[in-house]
Amino acid sequence: MKDFQLRNDTKLLFRNDPTQDLCNITKGKKVLFVYGGGSVKKNGCYEDVKNAVSQGGGRLYEAGNSSRERADIEGGIRMAKDNGIELIIGAGGASVMDCAKLVAFGVFHSEDLWDYVKGRKNPYGQEKLPLVLMPTYPSSGSEYGLGAVAADSQADDFGTAYGIPADYAVLVPKYSTSLGQEMTAYTALVTLVQLSASTIGDKNPISYDMGISVIRNVLKAAKRLKEDPDNSDARGVVLYGASIATSGRLGIGKEENYSYDIYEVEFIPEILFGASYRKSLTTLFPRFLKVMASYHEEDIRTFIKDAFGYDGEVAESTEKLVELFTDMGIDMYFNGELDKERISSVSVDSMLKPEEIVRLIEMSMR
Repeated sequence: MKDFQLRNDTKLLFRNDPTQDLCNITKGKKVLFVYGGGSVKKNGCYEDVKNAVSQGGGRLYEAGNSSRERADIEGGIRMAKDNGIELIIGAGGASVMDCAKLVAFGVFHSEDLWDYVKGRKNPYGQEKLPLVLMPTYPSSGSEYGLGAVAADSQADDFGTAYGIPADYAVLVPKYSTSLGQEMTAYTALVTLVQLSASTIGDKNPISYDMGISVIRNVLKAAKRLKEDPDNSDARGVVLYGASIATSGRLGIGKEENYSYDIYEVEFIPEILFGASYRKSLTTLFPRFLKVMASYHEEDIRTFIKDAFGYDGEVAESTEKLVELFTDMGIDMYFNGELDKERISSVSVDSMLKPEEIVRLIEMSMR
Protein backbone atom coordinates (compact mmCIF):
# COMPACT_ATOMS: atom_id res chain seq x y z
CA MET A 1 0.00 0.00 0.00
CA LYS A 2 1.23 3.47 -0.90
CA ASP A 3 2.25 5.88 1.89
CA PHE A 4 -0.43 8.40 2.85
CA GLN A 5 -1.30 10.97 5.50
CA LEU A 6 -4.79 11.93 6.63
CA ARG A 7 -5.31 15.53 7.68
CA ASN A 8 -7.69 16.84 10.33
CA ASP A 9 -7.51 20.61 9.90
CA THR A 10 -11.26 21.25 9.95
CA LYS A 11 -13.87 20.22 12.50
CA LEU A 12 -17.00 19.20 10.59
CA LEU A 13 -20.35 19.74 12.30
CA PHE A 14 -23.50 18.29 10.71
CA ARG A 15 -26.41 20.14 12.28
CA ASN A 16 -30.11 20.56 11.61
CA ASP A 17 -30.01 23.59 13.93
CA PRO A 18 -26.54 25.18 14.24
CA THR A 19 -27.53 28.09 16.49
CA GLN A 20 -25.98 26.86 19.71
CA ASP A 21 -22.72 25.89 18.03
CA LEU A 22 -22.51 29.26 16.29
CA CYS A 23 -23.27 31.03 19.58
CA ASN A 24 -20.39 29.21 21.29
CA ILE A 25 -17.95 29.79 18.43
CA THR A 26 -18.71 33.50 18.04
CA LYS A 27 -19.11 34.39 21.71
CA GLY A 28 -17.87 37.91 22.45
CA LYS A 29 -16.17 38.31 19.05
CA LYS A 30 -16.27 40.83 16.26
CA VAL A 31 -17.52 38.71 13.36
CA LEU A 32 -17.39 39.45 9.63
CA PHE A 33 -20.17 37.60 7.81
CA VAL A 34 -19.21 37.00 4.17
CA TYR A 35 -22.10 36.02 1.91
CA GLY A 36 -23.27 36.42 -1.68
CA GLY A 37 -26.76 37.37 -2.82
CA GLY A 38 -30.04 37.13 -0.99
CA SER A 39 -30.31 33.35 -0.57
CA VAL A 40 -28.94 33.45 3.00
CA LYS A 41 -31.90 35.60 3.96
CA LYS A 42 -34.38 33.21 2.34
CA ASN A 43 -33.11 29.95 3.84
CA GLY A 44 -32.68 31.10 7.44
CA CYS A 45 -28.87 31.20 7.49
CA TYR A 46 -28.67 34.98 7.91
CA GLU A 47 -31.03 35.02 10.90
CA ASP A 48 -29.22 32.08 12.52
CA VAL A 49 -25.85 33.82 12.28
CA LYS A 50 -27.24 37.20 13.36
CA ASN A 51 -29.04 35.71 16.37
CA ALA A 52 -26.08 33.58 17.42
CA VAL A 53 -23.65 36.51 17.39
CA SER A 54 -26.15 38.67 19.29
CA GLN A 55 -26.84 35.98 21.92
CA GLY A 56 -23.14 35.52 22.48
CA GLY A 57 -22.52 39.22 23.02
CA GLY A 58 -20.55 39.66 19.82
CA ARG A 59 -20.79 42.24 17.06
CA LEU A 60 -21.69 41.42 13.46
CA TYR A 61 -20.27 43.08 10.36
CA GLU A 62 -21.46 42.15 6.89
CA ALA A 63 -19.74 41.71 3.53
CA GLY A 64 -22.66 40.92 1.25
CA ASN A 65 -22.50 40.35 -2.51
CA SER A 66 -19.08 38.80 -2.11
CA SER A 67 -17.43 36.59 -4.71
CA ARG A 68 -14.04 35.16 -5.59
CA GLU A 69 -13.24 38.30 -7.58
CA ARG A 70 -10.04 39.98 -6.47
CA ALA A 71 -11.82 43.29 -5.82
CA ASP A 72 -14.31 41.63 -3.45
CA ILE A 73 -11.57 39.76 -1.62
CA GLU A 74 -9.48 42.89 -1.16
CA GLY A 75 -12.57 44.82 -0.02
CA GLY A 76 -13.28 42.14 2.60
CA ILE A 77 -9.70 42.31 3.84
CA ARG A 78 -9.92 46.08 4.26
CA MET A 79 -13.20 45.75 6.15
CA ALA A 80 -11.72 43.12 8.46
CA LYS A 81 -8.64 45.23 9.19
CA ASP A 82 -10.56 48.49 9.67
CA ASN A 83 -12.96 46.92 12.18
CA GLY A 84 -10.60 44.66 14.11
CA ILE A 85 -12.46 41.52 13.03
CA GLU A 86 -11.68 38.44 15.12
CA LEU A 87 -13.62 35.73 13.26
CA ILE A 88 -14.82 35.19 9.68
CA ILE A 89 -18.01 33.33 8.77
CA GLY A 90 -18.54 32.52 5.08
CA ALA A 91 -21.87 31.17 3.85
CA GLY A 92 -22.75 30.39 0.24
CA GLY A 93 -21.34 28.47 -2.67
CA ALA A 94 -17.74 27.92 -3.69
CA SER A 95 -17.14 31.52 -4.75
CA VAL A 96 -18.27 32.98 -1.43
CA MET A 97 -16.50 30.39 0.73
CA ASP A 98 -13.27 30.84 -1.22
CA CYS A 99 -13.59 34.59 -0.73
CA ALA A 100 -14.02 34.07 3.02
CA LYS A 101 -10.91 31.87 3.11
CA LEU A 102 -8.83 34.46 1.31
CA VAL A 103 -10.12 37.29 3.49
CA ALA A 104 -9.28 35.33 6.65
CA PHE A 105 -5.81 34.60 5.27
CA GLY A 106 -5.30 37.94 3.56
CA VAL A 107 -5.69 39.96 6.76
CA PHE A 108 -2.15 38.83 7.57
CA HIS A 109 -0.82 38.49 4.01
CA SER A 110 -2.49 41.22 1.95
CA GLU A 111 0.67 42.53 0.30
CA ASP A 112 1.63 39.22 -1.31
CA LEU A 113 -1.78 37.51 -1.41
CA TRP A 114 -1.70 37.06 -5.18
CA ASP A 115 1.60 35.19 -4.89
CA TYR A 116 -0.29 32.59 -2.83
CA VAL A 117 -3.17 32.55 -5.31
CA LYS A 118 -0.76 31.91 -8.18
CA GLY A 119 1.00 29.12 -6.32
CA ARG A 120 4.29 30.96 -5.90
CA LYS A 121 3.96 30.70 -2.11
CA ASN A 122 2.42 28.04 0.13
CA PRO A 123 -0.23 29.25 2.62
CA TYR A 124 -0.53 26.03 4.60
CA GLY A 125 0.11 26.49 8.31
CA GLN A 126 0.47 30.26 8.10
CA GLU A 127 -1.45 32.75 10.21
CA LYS A 128 -5.08 33.52 9.43
CA LEU A 129 -8.22 34.61 11.27
CA PRO A 130 -10.44 31.86 12.72
CA LEU A 131 -12.81 30.74 9.98
CA VAL A 132 -16.25 29.11 9.86
CA LEU A 133 -17.70 27.99 6.51
CA MET A 134 -21.30 26.99 5.84
CA PRO A 135 -22.32 25.84 2.35
CA THR A 136 -25.75 27.02 1.23
CA TYR A 137 -24.98 25.72 -2.24
CA PRO A 138 -23.37 22.32 -1.59
CA SER A 139 -21.10 20.92 -4.29
CA SER A 140 -17.61 22.40 -4.22
CA GLY A 141 -16.55 21.03 -0.84
CA SER A 142 -14.61 24.24 -0.22
CA GLU A 143 -15.79 24.18 3.39
CA TYR A 144 -13.74 21.03 4.05
CA GLY A 145 -10.99 21.39 1.46
CA LEU A 146 -7.80 23.41 1.31
CA GLY A 147 -8.28 25.21 -2.00
CA ALA A 148 -9.40 28.81 -2.51
CA VAL A 149 -9.90 30.04 -6.07
CA ALA A 150 -9.57 33.73 -6.90
CA ALA A 151 -10.16 35.52 -10.19
CA ASP A 152 -9.18 38.91 -11.56
CA SER A 153 -11.61 39.36 -14.43
CA GLN A 154 -10.13 42.71 -15.35
CA ALA A 155 -6.79 41.05 -16.04
CA ASP A 156 -8.27 37.76 -17.33
CA ASP A 157 -6.30 36.03 -14.57
CA PHE A 158 -7.10 33.38 -11.99
CA GLY A 159 -5.42 30.95 -9.61
CA THR A 160 -5.85 28.74 -6.57
CA ALA A 161 -4.27 29.20 -3.17
CA TYR A 162 -4.00 25.64 -1.88
CA GLY A 163 -3.55 25.27 1.85
CA ILE A 164 -6.20 27.38 3.62
CA PRO A 165 -8.46 25.24 5.84
CA ALA A 166 -11.53 26.39 7.73
CA ASP A 167 -11.56 25.80 11.47
CA TYR A 168 -15.20 24.67 11.30
CA ALA A 169 -17.35 23.37 8.46
CA VAL A 170 -21.01 23.54 9.45
CA LEU A 171 -23.36 21.49 7.26
CA VAL A 172 -27.05 22.44 7.56
CA PRO A 173 -29.49 20.78 5.08
CA LYS A 174 -32.16 23.49 5.40
CA TYR A 175 -29.75 26.11 4.05
CA SER A 176 -29.99 24.63 0.54
CA THR A 177 -33.80 24.55 0.38
CA SER A 178 -34.01 27.94 -1.36
CA LEU A 179 -32.41 26.42 -4.48
CA GLY A 180 -34.65 25.65 -7.45
CA GLN A 181 -34.78 22.32 -9.26
CA GLU A 182 -31.96 23.05 -11.70
CA MET A 183 -29.62 24.41 -9.04
CA THR A 184 -30.43 21.48 -6.76
CA ALA A 185 -29.53 19.11 -9.60
CA TYR A 186 -26.25 20.93 -10.06
CA THR A 187 -25.36 20.54 -6.37
CA ALA A 188 -25.52 16.76 -6.68
CA LEU A 189 -23.90 16.49 -10.11
CA VAL A 190 -20.97 18.79 -9.33
CA THR A 191 -20.49 16.73 -6.17
CA LEU A 192 -20.47 13.57 -8.31
CA VAL A 193 -17.81 15.04 -10.60
CA GLN A 194 -15.58 16.10 -7.72
CA LEU A 195 -15.95 12.73 -6.01
CA SER A 196 -15.07 11.09 -9.33
CA ALA A 197 -11.92 13.16 -9.75
CA SER A 198 -10.76 11.93 -6.36
CA THR A 199 -11.71 8.30 -6.98
CA ILE A 200 -10.59 7.57 -10.56
CA GLY A 201 -7.24 5.75 -10.57
CA ASP A 202 -7.16 5.22 -6.79
CA LYS A 203 -5.24 2.00 -6.08
CA ASN A 204 -6.05 1.90 -2.38
CA PRO A 205 -9.01 -0.50 -2.13
CA ILE A 206 -10.44 1.10 1.00
CA SER A 207 -10.51 4.69 -0.20
CA TYR A 208 -11.54 3.61 -3.73
CA ASP A 209 -14.52 1.64 -2.42
CA MET A 210 -15.40 4.55 -0.15
CA GLY A 211 -15.42 6.91 -3.13
CA ILE A 212 -17.64 4.57 -5.15
CA SER A 213 -20.06 4.24 -2.22
CA VAL A 214 -20.36 7.99 -1.75
CA ILE A 215 -20.90 8.53 -5.50
CA ARG A 216 -23.68 5.94 -5.59
CA ASN A 217 -25.41 7.47 -2.57
CA VAL A 218 -25.15 11.01 -3.95
CA LEU A 219 -26.67 9.78 -7.23
CA LYS A 220 -29.54 8.18 -5.30
CA ALA A 221 -30.02 11.44 -3.41
CA ALA A 222 -30.07 13.40 -6.69
CA LYS A 223 -32.81 11.19 -8.08
CA ARG A 224 -34.77 11.49 -4.84
CA LEU A 225 -34.50 15.28 -4.85
CA LYS A 226 -35.84 15.37 -8.40
CA GLU A 227 -39.05 13.78 -7.10
CA ASP A 228 -39.02 15.31 -3.61
CA PRO A 229 -37.06 18.62 -3.55
CA ASP A 230 -37.69 19.23 0.15
CA ASN A 231 -36.25 15.93 1.34
CA SER A 232 -33.76 16.94 4.03
CA ASP A 233 -32.13 13.51 4.24
CA ALA A 234 -31.24 13.61 0.54
CA ARG A 235 -29.94 17.16 0.89
CA GLY A 236 -27.85 15.99 3.82
CA VAL A 237 -26.32 13.21 1.71
CA VAL A 238 -25.29 15.73 -0.97
CA LEU A 239 -23.86 18.11 1.65
CA TYR A 240 -21.80 15.39 3.28
CA GLY A 241 -20.74 13.96 -0.07
CA ALA A 242 -19.45 17.35 -1.20
CA SER A 243 -17.35 17.64 1.95
CA ILE A 244 -16.00 14.09 1.60
CA ALA A 245 -14.88 14.90 -1.94
CA THR A 246 -12.31 17.40 -0.65
CA SER A 247 -11.61 15.83 2.74
CA GLY A 248 -8.35 14.10 1.82
CA ARG A 249 -9.95 10.73 2.67
CA LEU A 250 -10.31 9.75 -0.99
CA GLY A 251 -7.71 9.09 -3.64
CA ILE A 252 -5.02 8.20 -1.13
CA GLY A 253 -3.72 5.42 -3.40
CA LYS A 254 -3.45 7.49 -6.56
CA GLU A 255 -0.26 6.88 -8.51
CA GLU A 256 -1.08 9.58 -11.09
CA ASN A 257 -3.22 12.70 -10.69
CA TYR A 258 -4.49 12.96 -14.27
CA SER A 259 -8.16 13.00 -13.20
CA TYR A 260 -7.63 16.33 -11.44
CA ASP A 261 -6.85 17.91 -14.82
CA ILE A 262 -10.57 18.56 -15.19
CA TYR A 263 -10.16 21.41 -12.70
CA GLU A 264 -7.70 23.01 -15.10
CA VAL A 265 -9.66 22.61 -18.34
CA GLU A 266 -12.92 23.76 -16.73
CA PHE A 267 -11.49 27.28 -16.60
CA ILE A 268 -11.63 27.46 -20.41
CA PRO A 269 -15.45 27.58 -20.78
CA GLU A 270 -15.57 30.01 -17.86
CA ILE A 271 -13.30 32.39 -19.76
CA LEU A 272 -14.58 31.73 -23.30
CA PHE A 273 -18.31 31.47 -22.70
CA GLY A 274 -18.81 33.03 -19.27
CA ALA A 275 -19.95 29.65 -17.97
CA SER A 276 -20.25 29.12 -14.23
CA TYR A 277 -18.02 26.64 -12.43
CA ARG A 278 -20.94 24.23 -12.02
CA LYS A 279 -21.91 24.47 -15.69
CA SER A 280 -18.34 24.09 -16.92
CA LEU A 281 -17.43 21.14 -14.70
CA THR A 282 -20.55 19.06 -15.30
CA THR A 283 -20.71 19.70 -19.05
CA LEU A 284 -17.08 18.75 -19.60
CA PHE A 285 -17.00 15.69 -17.32
CA PRO A 286 -18.25 12.90 -19.66
CA ARG A 287 -16.24 14.28 -22.58
CA PHE A 288 -13.19 14.65 -20.36
CA LEU A 289 -13.42 10.95 -19.48
CA LYS A 290 -13.72 10.07 -23.16
CA VAL A 291 -10.61 12.04 -24.12
CA MET A 292 -8.59 10.94 -21.09
CA ALA A 293 -9.43 7.29 -21.86
CA SER A 294 -6.87 7.48 -24.67
CA TYR A 295 -4.28 7.33 -21.89
CA HIS A 296 -6.05 5.55 -19.02
CA GLU A 297 -8.78 3.44 -20.57
CA GLU A 298 -8.71 0.61 -18.02
CA ASP A 299 -8.98 2.96 -15.01
CA ILE A 300 -11.83 4.91 -16.55
CA ARG A 301 -13.74 1.90 -17.83
CA THR A 302 -13.54 0.24 -14.40
CA PHE A 303 -14.58 3.43 -12.62
CA ILE A 304 -17.63 4.03 -14.83
CA LYS A 305 -18.80 0.45 -14.32
CA ASP A 306 -18.29 0.56 -10.55
CA ALA A 307 -19.83 3.99 -10.00
CA PHE A 308 -22.62 4.12 -12.58
CA GLY A 309 -23.10 0.52 -13.70
CA TYR A 310 -22.31 1.20 -17.36
CA ASP A 311 -20.34 -1.68 -18.83
CA GLY A 312 -18.89 -1.38 -22.32
CA GLU A 313 -16.82 0.95 -24.46
CA VAL A 314 -15.89 4.23 -22.79
CA ALA A 315 -17.33 6.27 -25.68
CA GLU A 316 -20.72 4.58 -25.29
CA SER A 317 -20.68 4.88 -21.50
CA THR A 318 -19.86 8.58 -21.57
CA GLU A 319 -22.81 9.20 -23.87
CA LYS A 320 -24.99 7.52 -21.25
CA LEU A 321 -23.53 9.89 -18.65
CA VAL A 322 -24.53 12.84 -20.83
CA GLU A 323 -28.06 11.44 -20.96
CA LEU A 324 -28.08 10.80 -17.20
CA PHE A 325 -27.02 14.36 -16.39
CA THR A 326 -29.53 15.76 -18.89
CA ASP A 327 -32.33 13.71 -17.36
CA MET A 328 -31.47 15.25 -14.00
CA GLY A 329 -32.47 18.62 -15.43
CA ILE A 330 -29.33 20.40 -16.64
CA ASP A 331 -28.14 21.52 -20.07
CA MET A 332 -25.04 19.57 -21.13
CA TYR A 333 -23.86 21.87 -23.94
CA PHE A 334 -22.19 25.26 -24.30
CA ASN A 335 -23.45 27.98 -26.61
CA GLY A 336 -20.98 30.08 -28.54
CA GLU A 337 -18.36 30.04 -31.26
CA LEU A 338 -15.59 27.46 -31.33
CA ASP A 339 -12.42 29.55 -31.46
CA LYS A 340 -9.43 27.21 -31.48
CA GLU A 341 -6.94 30.04 -31.09
CA ARG A 342 -8.70 31.42 -28.02
CA ILE A 343 -8.93 27.94 -26.51
CA SER A 344 -5.20 27.44 -26.99
CA SER A 345 -4.46 30.88 -25.55
CA VAL A 346 -5.88 29.96 -22.13
CA SER A 347 -2.99 28.72 -20.02
CA VAL A 348 -3.89 25.45 -18.28
CA ASP A 349 -1.68 22.86 -16.62
CA SER A 350 -2.93 19.60 -18.15
CA MET A 351 -1.36 16.45 -19.55
CA LEU A 352 -3.78 16.71 -22.48
CA LYS A 353 -2.40 18.05 -25.74
CA PRO A 354 -3.75 21.37 -27.08
CA GLU A 355 -5.58 19.58 -29.89
CA GLU A 356 -7.17 17.19 -27.38
CA ILE A 357 -8.41 20.10 -25.28
CA VAL A 358 -9.89 21.69 -28.41
CA ARG A 359 -11.63 18.39 -29.17
CA LEU A 360 -12.93 18.21 -25.61
CA ILE A 361 -14.46 21.70 -25.89
CA GLU A 362 -15.80 20.95 -29.37
CA MET A 363 -17.65 17.84 -28.15
CA SER A 364 -19.32 20.01 -25.53
CA MET A 365 -20.60 22.62 -27.99
CA ARG A 366 -24.19 22.68 -29.14
